[in-house]
Amino acid sequence: MALNVYIAMCYYKLDYYDVSQDVLSIYLQNHTDSVVAINLKACNHFKLYNGKAAENELKLLTDNSHPNFKFAEDLIKHNLVVFRSGEGALQVLPDLVDVIPEARLNLAIYYLKNDETLAAYNLMKDVEPSTPQVSF
Repeated sequence: MALNVYIAMCYYKLDYYDVSQDVLSIYLQNHTDSVVAINLKACNHFKLYNGKAAENELKLLTDNSHPNFKFAEDLIKHNLVVFRSGEGALQVLPDLVDVIPEARLNLAIYYLKNDETLAAYNLMKDVEPSTPQVSF
């Protein structure tokens, strides 16, 4: 059953968000409280629909003090910034740049969108590029 989550993650990375969602739904039928699966579902919703739809998916974890929330708290805080188009970026992302790899990139994107090119440059100057990505 857990293979469905890994397969869904692969489809997500390949930008097949609808297929990822279909595979993920099989897992979520049996594991409705999986933090990893719910987060991936939210990320799929972000790519397929919008940030509000994605944020609504995470409400299961954040509103009900889900027992596994602590496990993924940093990831969820990061994703909420992305889902909200950068809102709260300066409060959340600086603490996560060494924890979640995408946090550095998303903070640099935030700086660029706010005409803080020197801050973006300083944040990224020592980073070797790996793959192209687009976030918020």
